Formats: sequence, structure tokens, C-alpha cells
Amino acid sequence: MSQLAAPEFAKQKLEDLLTFFGVNTEVEVSVDGQTIELALDSDLSGTLIGHRGETLTSLQHMVNMLVRTEYPERWYVHVDIGGYRQARLERLEAKAVKIADRVIESGHEVVLPPMSAAERRHVHSALSDYEGVVTESRGDGGRRRLVIKKVG
Repeated sequence: MSQLAAPEFAKQKLEDLLTFFGVNTEVEVSVDGQTIELALDSDLSGTLIGHRGETLTSLQHMVNMLVRTEYPERWYVHVDIGGYRQARLERLEAKAVKIADRVIESGHEVVLPPMSAAERRHVHSALSDYEGVVTESRGDGGRRRLVIKKVG
């Protein structure tokens, strides 16, 4: 087990991974409950984010796995590069609200495109108090989708 606290350990591991790929930048760390938020800016942000955030997701996955092997308590590591992930969540939430309004009006459920577990959780949370609709997840693995349905 590491001598560092989990947030500092996660920060160090992300910095180590970035250095391995030739990117030397400072990572900012914050904690919200059991979530470790790691944020950075770089001249190579586009490369680090990758196509549709795939590289960013991979970096986040690697750091999550490293933290889980060192710490028995459940931590969730979120990595954001240049504000990309936060902007994506905000766009996703706005889209979900528009779809929820459409579902209320039409009465027909809408199945959203595949998204990560974190994105599904964010939409579930964003619509949890939205009157007139409920959300549920359907499917397994990479085919898991979020469904927005009218209440009643």
C-alpha cells in the first residue's frame, strides 16, 4: 500500500503517465466525496483527449485501476483535460433536458446513444428531480443505454 493519500497517489500516477508520453504539465487535484478530480491543461490537449475523448477515457481508466489496486476504499477518479469532460457533461445534460421535454410532450420513451457509466450517472442525476420523467439503464456492457420515459 502506498504511503500517499489516494488523491495525491492518483495525481502522481497521472503525472507519471503523462511524462512517459512526453507531456510535462502540472495536474490539479480536488476531492468531492469519494471522487478524485484531476484537471490539467496542455499544448497537447487535443492529442491527450483523442477522438471523441477516447484517449482521455483510457488515461482515466488507467489511473482508476492503479488507485483501486493500492487503496481498499472505493475511489472514483475523473480526469479532465482543458475542460473537455466538464463541457461534454454540460452539453449532455442540456440535450437530456430537451429530450425529457419531448418525452413529456409525446409520451414516447427515448433511448439515448451509448455513453460511459459516468455520463449515464450524470444524466440520471440531472433528471432525477425533473418532473414528469424517469430514467433507467438497459442492456449490458458497451451496449448499455439510458432510457428516458414519461411518468405514469
